[in-house]
Amino acid sequence: MINSTSQETSVGSDADENLVLLSESGCGRATAYPDANKIITLQDKTHVVWLDSVAEGFRVRSRTLDRKTNQWSPTYTVGEAYDNHGGPALTVDSLGYLHIVYYPHHHPFRYRRSVRPNDASEWEDEIEVGERCTYPMMVCGPDDTLYLTARQSRGSEPWVVNLYIKPPDAPWQDPITVFQDDEGGYVCFQQPLAWGHDRRTLHMTLYIFDENRSYTVGYLRSPDRGKTWERADGTTVSLPATRETVTLIDTEHRDLSSGSIAVDGASTPHILYCTCPFYSLPSEAWIVWLDERGKWCRRSLADELSKEWVGWSPGPHGALHIAPDGRIFIALTLMNLETVSEKNWGHKSSEIIGLQAPDIGGEFSVELLSTPDMTVPHWFPNLERPTGHNHVDVPGAIYTAGVAGVGCDDILSNCVYWTEMQPQ
Repeated sequence: MINSTSQETSVGSDADENLVLLSESGCGRATAYPDANKIITLQDKTHVVWLDSVAEGFRVRSRTLDRKTNQWSPTYTVGEAYDNHGGPALTVDSLGYLHIVYYPHHHPFRYRRSVRPNDASEWEDEIEVGERCTYPMMVCGPDDTLYLTARQSRGSEPWVVNLYIKPPDAPWQDPITVFQDDEGGYVCFQQPLAWGHDRRTLHMTLYIFDENRSYTVGYLRSPDRGKTWERADGTTVSLPATRETVTLIDTEHRDLSSGSIAVDGASTPHILYCTCPFYSLPSEAWIVWLDERGKWCRRSLADELSKEWVGWSPGPHGALHIAPDGRIFIALTLMNLETVSEKNWGHKSSEIIGLQAPDIGGEFSVELLSTPDMTVPHWFPNLERPTGHNHVDVPGAIYTAGVAGVGCDDILSNCVYWTEMQPQ
């Protein structure tokens, strides 16, 4: 563990042995955002994508782990990105073809399909999708239909969350506006999707925040693969939904940070998010879920940290996965209370931990996933999760080791690491 009082670092051998350096050219958000899935394991291969920054600009990269030989492929370039917001989201269909979207910050997406099944080394031509889009989240349906959510910025008009649908062997359809903000001007949305156990219900979490009003965590679901949407109690919601019509999960806190959504074998949604003041600590991480009565329950993850972590605070980034047997896996960023005296975005004390529990009522174990270095932030954890046709038991994870930079266009040389959580 990390000694928070002396600020010296030590780590067990497991963390070092399980780390693989994928890149030394990562941008300031190389592995963001938690539900833009960047890892797919299929059969004996694991494909990983992230966002580099080089002298020529921003590049979406991929590498593949051959699990038979435990060897990693060379680094392949999927395509260009506009800036550090243009990172990829990845999914896979029933035939093993990989599908990826990337590029924009208020621009159309670039969409590509792999040339061969279970192979990330070569991709078909780019297809543009949407207008003024940012933050892709994508899953694949049982019939290989793709479902992509994104924020669309609209200047002084209210900004929206759109759902883009692509049936197999057909073009992308016109977007469905699922959510619309109530005022114009800047809003940051995160709109992750997860399949229910029936593979028909889409669960969506909405993280909504702007520069002037309270932050919101909301929830919607679609029982018919995106055609209609409803609240947690089954009440149908007219589209576009608003802050007033979604199911509100947290209205008590400001400074909410995006997190993750996962659904268990009983189709119960579980939502991870953080409450992280931008210029101070402590921060907090929460997991919430619907109980059998339809009531939201909430559990503090800060409470799971033992006395060995005194002085550390979780947030602002985290990712969540629920295995087929019900085990819960969480990757979280921690920051040191004693060292955070300035803005905590990408703070140098940031480290990555993994939490595991047998179920939502079980005790969480805690392991350190990053190799501690109190001079370099380790953040933006991204866990592998099922997006339609990939089976995930114990998830792999990637994270960024390096600084945030000043703006969206900074060319940086951050490290991108791969690791796997260890079964407890």
